[in-house]
Amino acid sequence: MNVGEHVLGVKVAKTYPPRDNTQLVRLEVVTSFTCSRCVRTKKARLVAIHNKRLLCNGCYGRLEASAPQEEQRSRQDEQAPAPHEEELAQVVVEELDSGLPYSVVNTGLTVEWKFYVRAKHLLHGTCPVPTAMADRAAPQEPLDLTFLRGRHRIKELDRQKGIRLDTGGAEPLLTGVGWQPFVLPGTRVSVRWDTWRQLRLSYTPLDTPVVFGGTVVRYVHDPRIMTRELAAFDARVDRVEELVLITLRELGYLDEKGRALLPRQALVWNTVERAQPERPPRKKIDGAIERLLSRGLLAWQGGSVNRAGMLHYPARRGERTVPLLCYAPVLREADREDLRHAEPEVAYSLAAHRVAGHLMRIGHLGKEASAEARAAYRDDHQRAGLAGPHELPRGFTYVREHERGF
Repeated sequence: MNVGEHVLGVKVAKTYPPRDNTQLVRLEVVTSFTCSRCVRTKKARLVAIHNKRLLCNGCYGRLEASAPQEEQRSRQDEQAPAPHEEELAQVVVEELDSGLPYSVVNTGLTVEWKFYVRAKHLLHGTCPVPTAMADRAAPQEPLDLTFLRGRHRIKELDRQKGIRLDTGGAEPLLTGVGWQPFVLPGTRVSVRWDTWRQLRLSYTPLDTPVVFGGTVVRYVHDPRIMTRELAAFDARVDRVEELVLITLRELGYLDEKGRALLPRQALVWNTVERAQPERPPRKKIDGAIERLLSRGLLAWQGGSVNRAGMLHYPARRGERTVPLLCYAPVLREADREDLRHAEPEVAYSLAAHRVAGHLMRIGHLGKEASAEARAAYRDDHQRAGLAGPHELPRGFTYVREHERGF
């Protein structure tokens, strides 16, 4: 493969030395394709070609990592030069799990699976399902959902009817799901489908609720997803500092603790690119980074970049070491005050009942409250004679009192 040739109908901008039957190439523009190894739809500029099959950059890296150590050492002398300083502005970060089902068990009578809730599930009211269920269920038949919590003492939270199975997209989904207000991106859900109509969705509570980056978390979760998808909601600083933190958390390399890491060059470049419509000068971004460092909201860590521009943390042997700016979410046990102000963990009655007006978190979904919701909150807040500003808090919408149940 040479520069100027086409892959997926897009011109190749750069090629890397081939390894055995695999070659990594960089395309001129971001392109959508299906990786032949993980069978997931990817959008990227880096594509690996392995025996005429396409691999995403993450699978390419895992393929390289699985090579015998002796073979890897013999290749080190043949490696191309590491990226230059300017190339660090566009390092490649391996993508997170996309929220697809995992740990799927199909006994013939039941299908069980787990997944981590993503912002797109909350935004669109969907739930991913494995092909084992999609192949057996009748798409036109409505399904019933029961939401549960607990490990040993199971507690019913809610029931919902009329859920539909949609198999028309790239991945099968349940649609019409009403997620509870306290469910956050990153929450782990266990699903069991055992009567061909009834599904049970279960949340596993933590032994002790925690405050993760300013947000109360009650259930088992993936810290990496929370760091990435709660980024816009948690920021509480001036505009440029906020842009820097959001960029780092949404684009940086994430470890199992939820820490986000990125070279300074990449952080500055991406902050400028993402700041629409008014892009702040680089001097202001540099100043914001220095202020965040001085206040301890950012810190320096050491990582490495391989010849294909893939970022790794901690640093790997044989790769070029680079300093990384690190955001680490503050994690502590939740106290009474935290729980008092958190989303209420409501156990819904199955009979028809009134639901009091309440705030609902939407900032982590990239949504803003409507003018009607802001006006309703202002009206109800004033009518109740509550202290404090009557304006709807940032990152929330307002749901007025209504009836729910059967």
